Amino acid sequence: MVPALSGPRERDQRELDLLMALGPALAATRNFADREMGRTYARASELCQQLGDEVRGFAALRGLQLHYFGAVELAKSQHVAEEALGVAERLGDAARVAAAHVALGAVLYAQGKLSPARSQLQMAREKFTSDFGKLPDWSGANPAVVCEIWLALISWMLGYPHRSQNEAEGAVKSADALGHPLTLSQALSNLTLIPIFRHDLSASTSLAARAVQFCQEQNIRQFLGWSVCAHGWAICMSGETEKGSDQIARGLASYGPGSTKHLLLALQADVHLTLDRPEAALASAVTGLEVVAKIEGAPGEAELWRMKGEALLASAGTAAEAEASIQQGRAVARRQNAKSWELRGATSLARLWRQQGRHEDASALLAPVYAWFTEGFDTHDLRTASALLDELGAARPT
Repeated sequence: MVPALSGPRERDQRELDLLMALGPALAATRNFADREMGRTYARASELCQQLGDEVRGFAALRGLQLHYFGAVELAKSQHVAEEALGVAERLGDAARVAAAHVALGAVLYAQGKLSPARSQLQMAREKFTSDFGKLPDWSGANPAVVCEIWLALISWMLGYPHRSQNEAEGAVKSADALGHPLTLSQALSNLTLIPIFRHDLSASTSLAARAVQFCQEQNIRQFLGWSVCAHGWAICMSGETEKGSDQIARGLASYGPGSTKHLLLALQADVHLTLDRPEAALASAVTGLEVVAKIEGAPGEAELWRMKGEALLASAGTAAEAEASIQQGRAVARRQNAKSWELRGATSLARLWRQQGRHEDASALLAPVYAWFTEGFDTHDLRTASALLDELGAARPT
């Protein structure tokens, strides 16, 4: 409770001081969707406007944007991120401008707007300098590291697996050097997806295990559920099938709403298919697509449609239903310019057409998608596509 002070302005200043001390503590220890975090930053933003305090107003907007992001209210999160960018530009503070571009890029990424997100993040990267330190009033992980995290994920989806791996390794190295627990927990947990996407079982198991341990040691809840799911996928694919499947279920149960929950449901669907549980895989994919529908687009939407198609093929679905689902995923991937998802969709559909005796159609579908790639030919997806093209007798550039 704020004690009685000499006047309303001093009282507002004191209340704002308390709220701005409370907000970062909530961001570090609770899920970003936590209602108290939202109320704290909404009130702080209101007070900053009343007091004309744009410096702390920027920090309050960041906290509010992060809350909406965690609560999957992405339209609100984007609006607040754009407002914060305007404040940073008025302040003429290069570090805050860069950080605001990162926040906006993250929201665009969460909506599946991969190329616009990358543009925002690249603008941020150009403004960050080697001696860039922590913003003292910034809620969440260090924005320079977060910039590299999102760029790594987007690079993989856009079809650059080696660039993605380099960016991911750089982000973890930077987070390690920074010594900021929330930043390191986000880097470790979010970037488990890179070796998972590459189907690198050793690297995914190692990184996910480290992420789980670190989040538990630091009591960082918002990234623990993600890390548990990633570790579950890795150990399941490495042979500990039931243990991994159970771990993913526990991780999802503790994850909360989360703007990227659909990606964890895609991992669960993948595990169910591996365990020959097509009905369960279908349920996970459908649930993931329901999450995506609520936010009107997401970075893993194409993969969920493909997973749904694969699950239909392995269960009681018809080939026509499966093909329609995979085709929907390919359409989403093309709209997002997500070449890695497009390759997976083309490989699944080409495999189906081969089974139906449509070898020429399968070759014509898959060959140009494969030929687009300029790197990553040692990765699982490209090796799988290459092997299928060999079986189809497709002519390809060497």
